[in-house]
Amino acid sequence: MRLTSLYLVIMMFLVVSCQKQKTSEQKVQPPLGIKVEKVSRKDLADTISIYGMIKLRQEAFLASQFDGRITEFNLIRGDQVNTGQQIAIIIPPQREALIQTISGMSEEQKNILEQEIKEIPLLSPIKGTILEVMQHVGDVVQQGESIVHIANLSILDVYGDLPVIYLPRVKQLKTLRLEFIDFPHSPIYLPISAFDGQVDAKKQTIQIRLALSNPNQEFRPGMMVRLEFPEKVHQNTLVISRSALLEEEGIYSVFVFKDDHVEKRIVQIGIKHDDVVEITSGLNEGEMVANQKTYSLTDGMNVQIQ
Repeated sequence: MRLTSLYLVIMMFLVVSCQKQKTSEQKVQPPLGIKVEKVSRKDLADTISIYGMIKLRQEAFLASQFDGRITEFNLIRGDQVNTGQQIAIIIPPQREALIQTISGMSEEQKNILEQEIKEIPLLSPIKGTILEVMQHVGDVVQQGESIVHIANLSILDVYGDLPVIYLPRVKQLKTLRLEFIDFPHSPIYLPISAFDGQVDAKKQTIQIRLALSNPNQEFRPGMMVRLEFPEKVHQNTLVISRSALLEEEGIYSVFVFKDDHVEKRIVQIGIKHDDVVEITSGLNEGEMVANQKTYSLTDGMNVQIQ
């Protein structure tokens, strides 16, 4: 009995010692290191974004003007052609019949018929790239049936639907900022070529067109882009880095640094860019906010500035 009691006392002593050791270890853990920035003021432009698409400006679906069989045609997708270049020959049915019966004719008859029933060369109407081949050597085509799709890729157009509310503002601008979506290319600025002559009554938008020079043919029709332009400027407004802002179910907050801890504070925002955001309420100029490890912080947590 005495041994059992002594054993229990020893176990209790060990448990209490372990708890004290854990508490001691917790107390000596250093505070989380963070980086902070000062709430400042600057002029901030509100940026309006619309989406657009790159399209062909010059293309041709080359077709035969007569019924016949295709010969001397060997182009594939990606081949380059020049204006006026012969890319195929169409042999009309009458020519096919002539070839079968010509052996029994006199030379004079042969010459007369060959002049009247000629092979028809198929010429490219534009300089460009072969995008699609619909027919091949030996195929019989009907009049007007497309054989090949050719397009000039050196100059393209960008189309976008602009809400009419922004039309007066965009007409004042010389260029729009174009950013590619899912394509690794830096943004570029393009001049506006034209505005559509009428408004889409359902969407209340007007189509705009921008010219996109493509000498290296790195861009392709069908690419999605984002068109951006400044709409209004908020002068001398409070701003913080985007990395300092937290968003949780539509509620925005920041962690304000005070002494050796952080305080979570709800804020209201205005203009929001990729790198900076406007604060309309909740912060004062000169206050320090955490801009690193913000989602690891909790209200009242002890921290240390790195």
